[in-house]
Amino acid sequence: MAETQARQRRQKEAAARAHAAGERGVSPKQVRCGTLPDAAQRPRRGADLPRQRAKEKAVTAKTAPRDIRGVTQGQRQLRTAANETVRSITTQAQMQTRTRQVQLAIQKSASSTCKTAVAVRSAVRHFLVGLHSLVAAIAAGISVALSIIIVISLVAFVSGSAYGIFFAANAPNENAVTVQEAVETLTAEYRNRLEEISDTVQHDRQDITANDDVYYIRWQDVLAVFSSYVAGSEQGAPVAALTKNQVDKLREIMWAMNAVDYSTRAETAVIETTDKNGKVTTTEITETVLVISLTHKTPDEMAADYHFTTRQNTYLQLLQDPQYEELWAELLGGFEQGGGEVMSPDGTRAPTGTLQWPLPVAGTITSQFGHRVDPITGEVSSHTGTDIACAEGTPILAAADGVVTVANGLDNWGGSYGYYIQIDHGGGLETLYAHCSSICVTTGQQVQAEQVIGYVGHTGRATGSHLHLEVHVNGSRTDAMRYFGM
Repeated sequence: MAETQARQRRQKEAAARAHAAGERGVSPKQVRCGTLPDAAQRPRRGADLPRQRAKEKAVTAKTAPRDIRGVTQGQRQLRTAANETVRSITTQAQMQTRTRQVQLAIQKSASSTCKTAVAVRSAVRHFLVGLHSLVAAIAAGISVALSIIIVISLVAFVSGSAYGIFFAANAPNENAVTVQEAVETLTAEYRNRLEEISDTVQHDRQDITANDDVYYIRWQDVLAVFSSYVAGSEQGAPVAALTKNQVDKLREIMWAMNAVDYSTRAETAVIETTDKNGKVTTTEITETVLVISLTHKTPDEMAADYHFTTRQNTYLQLLQDPQYEELWAELLGGFEQGGGEVMSPDGTRAPTGTLQWPLPVAGTITSQFGHRVDPITGEVSSHTGTDIACAEGTPILAAADGVVTVANGLDNWGGSYGYYIQIDHGGGLETLYAHCSSICVTTGQQVQAEQVIGYVGHTGRATGSHLHLEVHVNGSRTDAMRYFGM
């Protein structure tokens, strides 16, 4: 490119000199030889002087501009330079066209790639930092075949490391287990343990607490610890396809990071009842509250427990990078690309305060906040939110501007919430959206009111498709319907 630019610059300079010479009636040869009329010539002595003048006169007569079919020699020089410029521009255009064709071929190949290729792009992001020369070579027109070979090499390299967990979406043989299958199996075991406690311990109401206010399994943390432990050990085994022994190790890590305990306490509550004549009476009842306690360990705590080596710690830090949150959720099926669209909420649910209605439809209120008859057990129990029935896949809208503090797209049980989202709106006000079929936001993301954040479903403890909406004020749940009128 530098040589081409230098050649073009010389051609332009030559054309400019030829044009200037033509304007003054001097030929290009005179320009090159330095025999311009106004050049200061050193006079010759004696007999040499007439001979020199005769020679100069002959040269001038030979190179003087003359008409050729009405075109002077200076004009012909300008036209020649213009043709050279056109040919140079045409060559550049052809090069750009070929480069664009290569780029389109690469883009077309990338667009038809499966989710595994998406995983590759994200997983090797750290390794691509030092590959600027490769990118430049591809842009300059490196062959598609060579670029494919490079990608295959990177895939082979990555799949043999802790990043191989992102390739565990497909089992290569019947003896291997996909990461989705392993996660579904272990999530079911975890859910069964919670339900076993709920079914065997007598109680009137159930509550769940967690040491980090998270009610779901952080599968990205569990899988990061597992992958770093297995792939980063001295005998480093690949994790692109899980063996039964590796599933057992994953189970061990999952339970170590998600301990479950429970206790009971008595609590007095006053409830209102309405008889058949419409008379409202209040009754004081004493409830036995079952408190299920979840204790979550962080990846760093697990690294200390397992005495991770430097290599294992390096893998663990890389896999915990926030840029992989979408990739983890896509791997496990709870995240959906897109979202972010701003939609108008249903107009019949008029806001009375700071919150907008979280759906583009009115929906049907199937369970109010407070005491109700549980649709699953048939017993009177406390309901922590408002259930709004509507069609599966209905967009869920953020009720106000805020920051996403919980985006569970990994654990489809989610402490009975299923896939759920929690948003901090500031001033002690928070909203929670549960039982989603999928979500389209990530933790720490800034959202605006009426923005699509997920889709209605029935994950978790749910009998049908609906949105479970909660409003928290300074950490305490309150009736969401106080914020809306008809």
